[in-house]
Amino acid sequence: MKKILITGGSGFIGTNFINFVLEKKFKVFNIDKLSIASTPEKFKINHKNKNYRFYKLDLLNEKKLEKLIYLIKPNYIFNFAAESHVDRSIDNPKLFIQANIISSLNLFNIFRQFSKKNNKSTLFHISTDEVFGSNFGKPSKEDSPYFPSSPYSSSKASTDLIAISFIETYKTPIKILNLCNNFGPYQYLEKFIPTIIFNLINNKTVPIYGNGKNLREWIYINDSCRAIFSLIKYKGKIKRFNIGTNFRINNLNLTEKIFKILKHKKLTKLDNKKYFKLVKDRPGHDLRYALNSKIFYNNTKFKLNDTLNSGLIKTIDWYLENLNWTKHMKKRYINKRIGIND
Repeated sequence: MKKILITGGSGFIGTNFINFVLEKKFKVFNIDKLSIASTPEKFKINHKNKNYRFYKLDLLNEKKLEKLIYLIKPNYIFNFAAESHVDRSIDNPKLFIQANIISSLNLFNIFRQFSKKNNKSTLFHISTDEVFGSNFGKPSKEDSPYFPSSPYSSSKASTDLIAISFIETYKTPIKILNLCNNFGPYQYLEKFIPTIIFNLINNKTVPIYGNGKNLREWIYINDSCRAIFSLIKYKGKIKRFNIGTNFRINNLNLTEKIFKILKHKKLTKLDNKKYFKLVKDRPGHDLRYALNSKIFYNNTKFKLNDTLNSGLIKTIDWYLENLNWTKHMKKRYINKRIGIND
């Protein structure tokens, strides 16, 4: 049975990915340092599965990380580990630089040596569309210039560039996957879509940064997991893949879409004139993200299962059906504005 090692497997995407791959025939190992945004093991669907093992470990601990990788001998490594909230990176850039860059460097460096004796192993480094910065023209391709605006996107851009250097200099078998915005079950409450959902359900107006015209490209988390997993079968030489959907919508229209779904379900008492408010913008707030994902789709023949609308309905239903998770996460969540940089 082949082995998958997942770093950051207790974060939003990592948790969903673990739930997804445990339905496949793999032994799955999760390494995570566990932060306030992490999902505890008891909430993972198959956390008692005999083919699953969790290790609490910070990737900054290079010696223990190296020991674990050589002990597990994974066929595939998926690196989801990262501090990911842009507003938090504005308040604490040093944390993001250290947590994202040095931890990934440790992983790449260990894998560089490991892969020499395990040459069929591959490391998939999960990154973001934010590295390309604000897109005012054609959608960003894999070789488009980097223009990161926040400490978070700068830290992710740095890890991408370090990964490229390992690919080119050491021929390390790394694939870089730049994803558009993910949403769905287990997403931490301070993120935008959970904020919209829970504010509206609690009959509170949704705070929207700036003029609300900032546009993002969205993918429902189950499609994201399927897309990432599909690249296990790819045996070609392409080193980088953008994974997007073309589901692009600005923050005002996204809020309106969720409001209408909740209104239809009779889950909010707000009316259509008072369900949002414009608030002070975030510094360095990119206006538009858009990915050109033709290379990924042409090489995998991948097809999405969910539209933006069906994904939002599934997300809302999941939050309402998993109140134990929600209550647990609310204990850690301080609902106040961060990242203003006053």
